[in-house]
Amino acid sequence: MNILLINLPFIFEKKSDIILSHCLGIFQIASFLRENNCKVSVLDALQEGIDKSKKYKNNYYRVGLSDEEIIAKISPDTDLIGISIPFSHLAKLAHELIAQIKAKYSSIPIAIGGVYPSSQPELAVTSNADFIILGEGEEPMLELVNYLLKRTEKLPDSIIQRNSDLKKIKNHFTKDINRFPLPARDLVVFNKYLARSPRNVRGWKSASIITSKGCPFDCEFCAVHPVCGYKWRPFSTQRVLEEINYLVDNYHVNNIEIEDDNFTINQQRVEEILNGIIEINKNKQYLSWQALNGLRIDTLNEDLIKLFKESNCRHLNIALEHGDADMLNIIQKKLNLEKVLEVVGLLKKYEIASHVFTIYGYPGETKERFVNALNFYSKIKKIAPNIVFKFFIAQPYPNTRLFHRCVRDGYLPHDLFSDVSKISNFSTANKIWITTPDFDKAEIMRRRKILRKTLFTPKEYLMQVVREKLPDVIVDKLYSFYHKLAKGKVNAI
Repeated sequence: MNILLINLPFIFEKKSDIILSHCLGIFQIASFLRENNCKVSVLDALQEGIDKSKKYKNNYYRVGLSDEEIIAKISPDTDLIGISIPFSHLAKLAHELIAQIKAKYSSIPIAIGGVYPSSQPELAVTSNADFIILGEGEEPMLELVNYLLKRTEKLPDSIIQRNSDLKKIKNHFTKDINRFPLPARDLVVFNKYLARSPRNVRGWKSASIITSKGCPFDCEFCAVHPVCGYKWRPFSTQRVLEEINYLVDNYHVNNIEIEDDNFTINQQRVEEILNGIIEINKNKQYLSWQALNGLRIDTLNEDLIKLFKESNCRHLNIALEHGDADMLNIIQKKLNLEKVLEVVGLLKKYEIASHVFTIYGYPGETKERFVNALNFYSKIKKIAPNIVFKFFIAQPYPNTRLFHRCVRDGYLPHDLFSDVSKISNFSTANKIWITTPDFDKAEIMRRRKILRKTLFTPKEYLMQVVREKLPDVIVDKLYSFYHKLAKGKVNAI
């Protein structure tokens, strides 16, 4: 069977936000299907059209190949098309592309998967896609292949169609992820991905990896569980190091970006992986690594942070979420603030460059709780003056418990994301969706200004203002100039 997997064009708020996806989900599905005797090709419409941007609705930018260019690359002998929709705000774009593909190739079945269909199947079934895959896609895609080849007569509950009973659906989570071969990066010219990472790291040959799936924690705002589930499932140490060595040997990668939600949940396993990276540095070439998805602070200790340093950790992000204890309880982020200060001190001691993720404008954030958080953040800055804060306005991801609580309490309309046109406006950056008796939009903007003036260096504050106030063309030139200066430096970002 000939299978084409498509990574969509992406939508960005600013040209300076443009990044590449390293398509880990698509490459992992591709390798598993190929191992099971399927002929697989990958069309990455974002990477192939990374220099093609045009204005999209509400002044966003659509980056990637046009729908016409994508369709022109589809071979008529394709037996199945799989489309990844990793973000909900890409839903409208995906629906439009699917409709156009069907207009030309009505007989080719199309399957969609990713965050959007997994979290909003009731919207996904309104597309012209023939099959909607819920949860992790590797095993369901193979089951779909067997169904289309008439090797099986029934689809699992994790694969639905337009006429499916949505009350019976069940998202799929693979029990043993170690059965999967390495991601099939060889299906594209992967060297083109290395200079621009998913986190916009420049000046290095950077590649992303995932070393585990699933999250056993239960933060109210998080949208990960429909896609990866609650059970934490790690790749073995051997499998992780095999992938890292493959990237070093075949692509001369010198920086690894670890995308896990829970990389440090098992200390022994992390130590084994990092000791493996130390061996690579002894025997091959310089290799650094970063943890960029927000590590759980209470999984860190001095032994581990010391090993971070020894294994060339360039940078890590830690997920604090809020500096007020009451707010952490509301968010359902189980975290002791004294532990936070301890870990920050260790990061300072071992000179690990770090960012702290925090949220503001979250329901329940009274002025008093905001001030408590601000004071706590100031304590962090006193301990580690070089630590960088990343402040995010609370976002009601569709179908999360935060979203449903906001609807219940009257902070959001129940139909906010009821169709793909509405959800295409969703942003995870600066959009203010939620207002409560404790804050309106003006108050959120006031709090943002206070956070920045209190905790940003003058340079950081200026860069934020520049990005938000100047026209895109000027911002693009400034960023281009900055990256040219940084290129080739050991600490270039």
